[in-house]
Amino acid sequence: MALSAAGCGQDVKEAVPSSAPNQGTEKGKLVELTMHMHYGDRYIYDNNFPVFKEAAKRTNVTLKGTASQTATNSKEMFNLMMVSGDIPDIVHYNVKGDFNKYGSEGAFAPLNELIDKHAPNIKAFLEQRPDVKKFATAPDGKMYFLSFVPDGLVAKGWFIRQDWLKALNMQQPKTVDELYQVLKAFKEKDPNKNGKADEIPYFNRVNKGGAQDLLLFWNSYRGIYADQGKVKYGPYEANYETAVANIAKWYKEGLIDPEIFTRGAKAREVLLGDNVGGVSHDWFSSTASYNDTLKDKVPGILFAPMAPPASSDGVVREETKRPTVSESGWAISTSNKHQVETIKYFDFWFTPEGRRLMNFGIEGVHYNLVDGKPKFKDSLLTGSKPVLEALQAEGAQMEVGFYQDFAYEEQWTNKTALAGVKEYNEKKYPIEQFPVLTFTDEEKIKLDSIMKSIQTFTDEKLQKWVLGTEPVAGNFEKFRKQLKAMGLDEVISIQQAAYDRYMK
Repeated sequence: MALSAAGCGQDVKEAVPSSAPNQGTEKGKLVELTMHMHYGDRYIYDNNFPVFKEAAKRTNVTLKGTASQTATNSKEMFNLMMVSGDIPDIVHYNVKGDFNKYGSEGAFAPLNELIDKHAPNIKAFLEQRPDVKKFATAPDGKMYFLSFVPDGLVAKGWFIRQDWLKALNMQQPKTVDELYQVLKAFKEKDPNKNGKADEIPYFNRVNKGGAQDLLLFWNSYRGIYADQGKVKYGPYEANYETAVANIAKWYKEGLIDPEIFTRGAKAREVLLGDNVGGVSHDWFSSTASYNDTLKDKVPGILFAPMAPPASSDGVVREETKRPTVSESGWAISTSNKHQVETIKYFDFWFTPEGRRLMNFGIEGVHYNLVDGKPKFKDSLLTGSKPVLEALQAEGAQMEVGFYQDFAYEEQWTNKTALAGVKEYNEKKYPIEQFPVLTFTDEEKIKLDSIMKSIQTFTDEKLQKWVLGTEPVAGNFEKFRKQLKAMGLDEVISIQQAAYDRYMK
């Protein structure tokens, strides 16, 4: 079963080819290229990024950013640039559909021939990873952008206060029924030993997602997924009613954070810091780090990874998986007068030295080689900023076209998290994800016009049902009929056609 959760994934660890030389530009020929990079509403190219300055020394290519350093709306910035017609040499963005749309309209150069003739490292990589090429290929058969390729398999996992379990003489829950009993014990038996009934058994920092993360315990899904090749919409299926009814029951009994839909990003920091949070579902590295940062404030805290409790149908599975390829990447504009030099520059980032530079930064500044492998300096690992944020401030780990190396993350991931990642990997808990599909312009327009209202309607109903302001029983069939009236059948038809094309 493929799920439309956090990307699509597979456990592949091909090495970047080292036999193909870095082409670079002609020796001594300096090239300055303009680039638009503004994504995630806060990541903006800075002309002073040390990593890109180092790349310029090695490639003779300098990039000059065109995006405003003060703008905060990436989508608006991209749209304004494209409408203006004044398109820089390189365009970075994170929406595959827009790359394909504007590429087919003539704004971006097809990369296929450029790669074949001038980018041996990219070509070799795509031969090893045909999934990346398939993902980035538009309906017209051409590639208009080069993707950022993440590394690693496991993304999120389940965490539980192991110290609370020990205090209550309980074991980690193996099934959803056992999880229910543990949450009740956390609620009723004062595991933090402060004499108050202040424990919040289950919490989550993703507002809507906090409730949705529980759906899979009753074999239900939050969005579009494929079941044996048939595309479905999870909230329309019968299991969704069962799942939401159970989640509402848990909420009514006080087992779920009363602010589950509103608490937001600080949930871990606040609830673990106040020694009241019991169970959550979140990213391994950052979540396990609270064991280190809170050890003085909450003595004995052990927020430990646990296997996903088996669902009501007896299956142990993790909903999320790291994407093996991303919608983020960069394209070459057709107005670029140095397209060959640009694709050679792109190729540099797929050489061993380019990949190392983007993953780890600059040798001697950000890391040293130890036994032939990059080892981050203590100043980076123990600095005031989280490691990823510190690297991005230097221009490393930007979501340009390159192949990430999970080894960079392992160095700042503590033993607790690594143990969880290892178990989830070895036992293959993460399920296959529903792929990011490619739609025709007509399909995309139709989907956008229908799906936004369907998603809003679904979200509103979920919140009402979980909070108990409206009962699920007696209202679910009305909900399904309304989804049909809003055009769900057409959505499924479009998704099915695109999925079938993808699977060929």
